Amino acid sequence: MGVAPKKIASSMLSSEFANLASEAHRMLNLGVDWLHMDIMVEAENPVEMVLVMTVEAGFGGQKFMPEMMEKVRILRKKNPSLDIEVDGGLGPSIIDMAASSGANCIVAGSSVFGAPKPAQAISLLRNSMEKAQQTLIQ
Repeated sequence: MGVAPKKIASSMLSSEFANLASEAHRMLNLGVDWLHMDIMVEAENPVEMVLVMTVEAGFGGQKFMPEMMEKVRILRKKNPSLDIEVDGGLGPSIIDMAASSGANCIVAGSSVFGAPKPAQAISLLRNSMEKAQQTLIQ
């Protein structure tokens, strides 16, 4: 029994910071489940979610680092019910790899904020993740 696909999060790092509130409302209205903010703090136990960075932390628009999927696979194998979030370079062409490796929470920045139709991009990401997770569960 695997973990079900959970959430699509828009990375606010890719938003227009001068209009952060309106950007947040826009993303929520377009269908994201969470707004992801990069804030580096110490975590308390028990761990409910693990974030695997798939780019170098700090700025948007970077290329996805596929070698990070091994971390996701190891985490998923050891923790079947853990929420595993991946962040960085996750566009429509990459999400299948992340989801089939075991990620069930996706942070999308440039691929959502930079899309001509952000709602369509969010829907495509969600559908791709759900399809890959179904294959993983079977």
